[in-house]
Amino acid sequence: MKIETYEHGVYQIVKVQDDDHTINNLSELRDLIVGYLKRGKIHIAVSFCDASYIYSGAVSILINCFRMVEEHGGSLCIIEPDPGLFEILETLNINNVIKVYVSAAYLPQVPE
Repeated sequence: MKIETYEHGVYQIVKVQDDDHTINNLSELRDLIVGYLKRGKIHIAVSFCDASYIYSGAVSILINCFRMVEEHGGSLCIIEPDPGLFEILETLNINNVIKVYVSAAYLPQVPE
């Protein structure tokens, strides 16, 4: 798994990529988010742009990260999901809990 990070407005963008287009372990993402929260960076957008599948263990870590960020008064959202991944998020109703945006350009300037 490869992770790139950059800032976009108040958001820390975390781009997660994997050669086989599946997300099976997000413990590295969780550690990165913990570090952001310790530094007061509480608005995080996770991009899974090339992942078409996510395993249940990774979904669990993603939900835990969402809760952790919310407890710090921040927001965590997903941007640029592959259509296959969006379908999975929709089927699991995760998109009703974690906001999903087509791209970083659609992120609200003041996080909700």
